[in-house]
Amino acid sequence: MHLRRPRQDCMQLASRSTSLVLGLAASIGLAVCRADQAYVKPTPVEVWRVGDDGLTTRLRDALESALRASPDFMLSSGNKAGSLVVTIQDHVRWKTISAGKTQVTYAVEFSTVNHEKIGTSTGSCRDDFIEKCAAQIVTEARIARRKIH
Repeated sequence: MHLRRPRQDCMQLASRSTSLVLGLAASIGLAVCRADQAYVKPTPVEVWRVGDDGLTTRLRDALESALRASPDFMLSSGNKAGSLVVTIQDHVRWKTISAGKTQVTYAVEFSTVNHEKIGTSTGSCRDDFIEKCAAQIVTEARIARRKIH
């Protein structure tokens, strides 16, 4: 009967662990390379609004902030080809839902700079959480941008 010494067992285990770690590191490296290859250039987006009231302006400001924060978009201006245009239709509507609470309802249209309509989105949120409306519009804009490329 031949018994291995504990030192040899540790050396083999260390060797196997090193191989596993190197294999894992190589797999992660390949995944990162593939992610870089899948990188899509941000879509230029212009935000237009029809209404000029305070709530419409607040929604526009929140939407522009959300678009700036998104890696999928970059704010643009000047009707550049390939841009997605997000137009806040008319004034946002509002109604009081409880003491001191106001619900905002919006409608936006997605189009190209050549005024080709791509789609619309409607939704609502409380005015003190207008960023939620902006986030929903950005989600819909991700879908709309696929139709301009």
